[in-house]
Amino acid sequence: MAIIDLAQDLTTFEYPSAVRYSEVGHRGLMTLPAVINAFQDCSTFQSEALGVGMAWLKHVQRAWVLTHWHIIIDRYPSLCEEISVGTFATRFRGFSAHRNFYLKDGSGSLVARASSTWAFIDLTTGKSIRPTAEHVAPYGTHEPLDMPAESRHIRVPEHLEPGEPISVRRGLIDTNEHVNNCQYVQMALEMLPRETAPRAVRVDFRRAAVLGDVIYPAIAQEEERTVVTLSDADDDTYAVVELS
Repeated sequence: MAIIDLAQDLTTFEYPSAVRYSEVGHRGLMTLPAVINAFQDCSTFQSEALGVGMAWLKHVQRAWVLTHWHIIIDRYPSLCEEISVGTFATRFRGFSAHRNFYLKDGSGSLVARASSTWAFIDLTTGKSIRPTAEHVAPYGTHEPLDMPAESRHIRVPEHLEPGEPISVRRGLIDTNEHVNNCQYVQMALEMLPRETAPRAVRVDFRRAAVLGDVIYPAIAQEEERTVVTLSDADDDTYAVVELS
């Protein structure tokens, strides 16, 4: 089945799939990183279908960089289950864009949904820049999904327990020459003392780690949430992950 249905309205992009063996954990359920990767793939597919994908952005020396995730998962789909993954933009303002994602089961019921915030970057300077109409008009905008209210930034507890440092190797790097966004969540999951399947996830991305960096994780567990910070040796933060 083709990923891109040319008959669909590409401003609300959706593709059918099935839960692959490579996407499940030992319980046979789709993992949190697999859900995040499916969302990331979906926005990439949409941009490519609209003609404003990675090659075009690189040519004009621009990039969209993810700055925040808020993900709600009602249930994790099982191996070989039919699913659909979708995305659409909800707002463009100043230097940023807001985008929703969703995952439906074979009956069309929502099993996961997410809101995200992105910054538009000038690759020659590394600084935020205001996108023009050619960068945003193809996406259009739609009404956002119903998501729980949240504070914009994750509150970091005062006391955290340090973990083992993580060296950034080639397998963590994506096409932007940075650590892939999903890898930060995987690092946070590895800090948990026991396996868990979070139902709510928030991530603040502060700056990008690159090949050769060393990431120092630290964890704090509260009654209703776990917070993992991922920082450098000087305690300058790469990302903050909240799991609940």
